[in-house]
Amino acid sequence: MARMARLKYRDPRDGYYHVISRTVLKSFLLDDEARETFLSILRMLTRVYFVKVVTFSLMNNHFHLIVRMLPPDGIGDSDLEERFNIYYNEGKQKRNWRPWHVSDASRYRCRFADLSRFMQDLKQRFSRWHNKKNDNQGHVWSERFKSVMLEDGRALLACMVYVELNSIRAGIVKRPEDFRFCGLSHLVTGGRASTWLDHETLTRLMNSSLLTEIGMTMSEEDKSDIKRNNQYTKNNITHYLRLVYQEGLIGVEGKGQIRSEIGKQAKDSNFSDVGNFTFLQRWHHFSSGVFVGSKGFCAERFKEFKEYFQTSVDRPGQRIAPRKMIVQGSLKDLFAIRRFHLKS
Repeated sequence: MARMARLKYRDPRDGYYHVISRTVLKSFLLDDEARETFLSILRMLTRVYFVKVVTFSLMNNHFHLIVRMLPPDGIGDSDLEERFNIYYNEGKQKRNWRPWHVSDASRYRCRFADLSRFMQDLKQRFSRWHNKKNDNQGHVWSERFKSVMLEDGRALLACMVYVELNSIRAGIVKRPEDFRFCGLSHLVTGGRASTWLDHETLTRLMNSSLLTEIGMTMSEEDKSDIKRNNQYTKNNITHYLRLVYQEGLIGVEGKGQIRSEIGKQAKDSNFSDVGNFTFLQRWHHFSSGVFVGSKGFCAERFKEFKEYFQTSVDRPGQRIAPRKMIVQGSLKDLFAIRRFHLKS
């Protein structure tokens, strides 16, 4: 049976993607040097493709990216030419440059706006480096990358927290920001380490009413700061850390967690207790789901892509957690549509 075509937003402004890919046989191929190389390739490609990386986590045998694609019609011709030169000519002497032809603009505009081409490029470039370094041949990645379409807002923020906590759940570090191969670490470091990340999305989320809706408590000083300053500030990182710590302090069977004394220290130094609800084992919706978001979002996306599921029956999204486990309007108040059995 032919594999199903990948689902993508017809309008990139409609939402975000959670992208996951694993190494072949789940082997622990990604040591520190490999992950540094992967990051350098990722940073370079974000200068070329019409993509913004919200956050990421690079584990030993898989990686997570949360990204959004930019509308190609918002990229001017001069910007497109610059991206072409970064891709083909950066580091070369000018006499050896690959020439830019205006007649090719539409082709490259389409290519650089394609999530699949971006991921193909990222994984293939890393594979070539890895095989050359280790004098190997064959596959590095075990499968096609997975991508889950995330609704902007609650679903996006919940998935961001999940990605940041990968190192904690794996027992690699004691504090999530200590894992240097994740977005949170780069944001806390600041400066050049974080300039390539999507500050616009984080700033918007941290300065929206969503934090109040999910029950996150703020000091009067924080509220005043938000009212007078809607720019990227250290305060946004503080709010984001609070959310990550809130989830990381909760124990999950068989997984690591942030120790209570570390959480208390964080709280005393500027974090606050922001709730006690958790997805427990339900984070898999962000990895194996097809759509995650509000009930309406799931219904709309299923209707939009119904032909891919080869069914005439509408399917509503299912709550990620039973109603009794969550508070309506909280960060966990989400629905998901997972994999379906296709008709033969």
